[in-house]
Amino acid sequence: MNTSQASERAMRIAQEVAERTTLEHYRLVLNEDREPSITGSKIGGLPYWPKDKEYPCDAHGAEMMMIMQINCKEAGLRAPLPEQGMLQWFISVDPERMYGCRGNYDEGGEGFRIVYHDIIVEDADLADVPTCSIVDPALTPVKREVAIDVATATTVLGVSDGHFNRLFFEIVKEITGADHPDKAWYEYLDNEDCRYFEQNLGMKRPCHQMLGYPVFSQEDARIDIERHNRLLFQLDSQFSVRDHKELVMWGDMGSGFVFVSDSDLAARDFSHSYYCWDCG
Repeated sequence: MNTSQASERAMRIAQEVAERTTLEHYRLVLNEDREPSITGSKIGGLPYWPKDKEYPCDAHGAEMMMIMQINCKEAGLRAPLPEQGMLQWFISVDPERMYGCRGNYDEGGEGFRIVYHDIIVEDADLADVPTCSIVDPALTPVKREVAIDVATATTVLGVSDGHFNRLFFEIVKEITGADHPDKAWYEYLDNEDCRYFEQNLGMKRPCHQMLGYPVFSQEDARIDIERHNRLLFQLDSQFSVRDHKELVMWGDMGSGFVFVSDSDLAARDFSHSYYCWDCG
C-alpha cells in the first residue's frame, strides 16, 4: 500500500479491511491483439447462439444486443460460477432507454437479459441481430468487438461498495471503543486519509471483472445490497491502446454491473438479476 501522507490510524484501519475482505475473483482483460471468435469470450460482435433457442428480445419485441459473453470452460471458471457452457449479457438498444435501462438500473430482464447455455452446440446464423458495428453508438456502451482474456486475481473491499461503511465503523469501534452510528466513513477521516483509502482499497480502473467487489464511480447503485450480493459482471469504460478511441463507454467514463443472489447463481437462474450502470 502507498503510505505517503497517511496517518497511522488510517493505515491500521485499511490494513484490517484488506485482511478481512481479501477475495479471489476473475479479472477480465480486453485483448485487442487476439481475434475474437463466435464461441470465445469477448465484448460485442455476433453472439454464440444455438439454432433451436429463442433469441432474447426486449419489452417491445426487438432483438437485444450482446455486449459480453464468457466461454466458461476456456476461461477456467470454477464454482460458484458455471465450469462449462457460455454466459452472456444482452441489453436492449431501444432509444427510449439508456443502455437498456429506464434511469440507471433494471431488474428482472425487461431491458436486459443474462443467458446461460450449459453446453455449446452448433450455432445459428445471426447475421441480422444488433451488433456494435451497426447499432447507433449512442445506444450501446460497447463500441467494438474485442476478445477477453480471463485470469484469477485477488482484490479487497473498496470504499464505493455499500458494505464498506458498516465494516469501517466495526473496525473503528474495535480499535477505539467508540460508536459512530450516523457518520459516513469519509467524515471520520481527513482529506489525506480519505485519498489513502481511495487509492489503496479496491480495484483500479479499468475494472472488468467477475465475482469481485464492485467499483462504482460514485456510490453503490444497488437498491438491495443484501439480496443482490454477488457481482456477476462488471464492465468498465476503456479506450483502445492502439488508436485511443472508445472500446467501451458508459456515459462519462462509468461502468456497467450485473448482480445476482448466491442462491440464484447456484441454481443458474439469472431471471432475477439486477443490472445497473453509473458514470463519473
